[in-house]
Amino acid sequence: MAKIDEILALPDIGERIERLKRYRGKYAQPDKQRNWADWNEQLHEIVTDHRKYPDSQVLVEKGRPVASKVTGKITHTDDRTETVEANRVALPVEQDIVNTQTAFAVGTEPRVKCESDDPADRRMLAALNATLRKNFMRYNNKREVRSWLAEQEVAEYWYKVEDRHGFWPKLWNSLRSLLGGSRPANASHRLKAMVWSPFRGDELYPFMENDEMTGFMRGYRLKDHDGSERQCYMCVTATEVITWRQQGGLWQEERFAHGFSKIPVLYMWRPRPYCHKVRSLRVRLEKLLSQYADCIDYHFFPYLLLFGEVERFQGRNRNHIIQMMGQGANAQYLTWNQVPETVRFEAENLLDLIYSLTNTPRLSFKDLMGSSPVSGESFKYRFMGANMATEINYEDIGEFMQRRVNFLVSALGSLSVELTAAARTADFEVEMQPFVLDSKAADVSTAVQAVSGGVWSRREGIAFAGNTDRIDEELAAIREEQARDKRADLFEPTD
Repeated sequence: MAKIDEILALPDIGERIERLKRYRGKYAQPDKQRNWADWNEQLHEIVTDHRKYPDSQVLVEKGRPVASKVTGKITHTDDRTETVEANRVALPVEQDIVNTQTAFAVGTEPRVKCESDDPADRRMLAALNATLRKNFMRYNNKREVRSWLAEQEVAEYWYKVEDRHGFWPKLWNSLRSLLGGSRPANASHRLKAMVWSPFRGDELYPFMENDEMTGFMRGYRLKDHDGSERQCYMCVTATEVITWRQQGGLWQEERFAHGFSKIPVLYMWRPRPYCHKVRSLRVRLEKLLSQYADCIDYHFFPYLLLFGEVERFQGRNRNHIIQMMGQGANAQYLTWNQVPETVRFEAENLLDLIYSLTNTPRLSFKDLMGSSPVSGESFKYRFMGANMATEINYEDIGEFMQRRVNFLVSALGSLSVELTAAARTADFEVEMQPFVLDSKAADVSTAVQAVSGGVWSRREGIAFAGNTDRIDEELAAIREEQARDKRADLFEPTD
């Protein structure tokens, strides 16, 4: 097993890059082209494979015999045909499923918990939450989970930027009660995040040594001002960031120390895309709907069949009469009787299989109104399969979020001396919260029964009902109202 330092010491940069690509460990490189073709409905085979799903040749005019005026010889003209483009119904099923699963997984933002009441730990928790908010991580969480489900891999890169907008002064101003009157020295830099994934044009190469990631390389293309593109690679190690850019067939190298005690890259990978098991069903459904659309175009309007000899037309366009004469004279319409029902039956079965195999609820208005009674409790049972699938996904997502928090705690300690001690001792835990449709009335009723029955304290009841941000204010208001009512009862006149 080669060490990353040994590879980076090689004299040839091209050889370094090729060697860094090999040591991925168990993280096999995804098939980006196939995953993108599944994600983008305009690249599905129903749209792109014209050999498998060819256009139709329609007979416009049949060839007829023609007699030569000179020789009298009879010849036949060729049939005249036209190419009619086949209907190609492409369905973005993978997008709908992945977006729904993403919403269930991180639609409710993960919460960072700290059991300690130490002011230093609380300062670190405030700095951590402020860093997450400043980097809009509630939205990056969705981007990263969506990439992980559809693209199989995603990486998050953290780096330092100059604090030009007063991140630290604003943070310390909000924590004056925890600072004991001191004025901490403002740090000069803050943390910023970047998301890397294949659909964004990135090539991701984790470097593994004995199941431990000791380095990470990203490949990307950089566009110059003249429109030309250059191949670039960026290698992140435990101490530095190395950039290689190709210029005129030669590699140019730049290095700088990132200043963190840990590798500032977080990586998440899955062996297959989330929707791989329903790909064949989606292909079948698109073929079914496309061919059914062709049938509609050609056979939706009934054909009028006339048998016999036409003797006379009578009446105007809307009420004309056609008189048919001769043996077996008849007129009738050729219509469909059974085909639409068979198509509807198979299409609904395929859709049900696709969504049930991925534990994804169908969230259209029609489907949701099928729940009776419509309440938070009924939706909770309806979405039980999706929540169970989310809990399985949390085996990877939760670990990724915890590694992010662990890195940020260490990085914040290196940026601010006021947080250095807490970075060594504080213990933070990420609590994942699946998206659920709750019934506020049911929560309040449960809280009232538990408090009046002596099972919960009043504080616990208020927290369960959802007022977690102002429990003390609510308790004080309740006591004040009770005291006011008691005074009113004492001075109320009696008969």
